[in-house]
Amino acid sequence: MSWAAKRIDDYRRGDRSTWLERRMLEHAHPVHLGLALLGGISGAYGLWTHDWRYIVAMALLGLIGHAYTWTRR
Repeated sequence: MSWAAKRIDDYRRGDRSTWLERRMLEHAHPVHLGLALLGGISGAYGLWTHDWRYIVAMALLGLIGHAYTWTRR
């Protein structure tokens, strides 16, 4: 039995996920992942061109991605 199958069985019995498992699922959410990728591209371009607006956009996109997954229960 794989680790994932064991954890799924644990969840079905009513066990709660650990803090690290919840963080991994948060970062794997499609909206968060998409915003993080856009933020990374924006940040890399901002560092390359020395434009602070793109670097701020990187931070904001990451924060928006986190806020979206935190408010979604």
